[in-house]
Amino acid sequence: MSYLDDEIINDLKKMNVKFSIPPEAEHDLIVELINENIPFSGNQIAWSLLKENTYIGPSSSHVTLEKLEKIIKSTTERNVIFIGDATDNAYSITTSDLMHSLQLFSKTPQHTYILQKQLDWIACISFEGDVDFAKR
Repeated sequence: MSYLDDEIINDLKKMNVKFSIPPEAEHDLIVELINENIPFSGNQIAWSLLKENTYIGPSSSHVTLEKLEKIIKSTTERNVIFIGDATDNAYSITTSDLMHSLQLFSKTPQHTYILQKQLDWIACISFEGDVDFAKR
């Protein structure tokens, strides 16, 4: 487990966020699913190649995070997966704790991908501070 994972877990617990950490095999499957189904350009998602892609705004903006929360909640009622490129763990988090999680991951120095296991949509809080969402 990485240093970032330790910090994320401690912060999630402090905020009383309900979460689980999928087993390593499931984590690997999620990464494989992303790599096989989501187009990338360098180390960024090629958003223009996905349908209904939306640049939501800068991750430092609370309004941006509120918009992302609203979009995600309108597309799902299940848990969402947060997975980053600088952490070893993925995090399954309930939609009721979505805003706390978005706030936490928006300050984490990595590309954080937010999705469901069936990957019908994907969102990203980029290392550079952009927030995007797209349906597949």
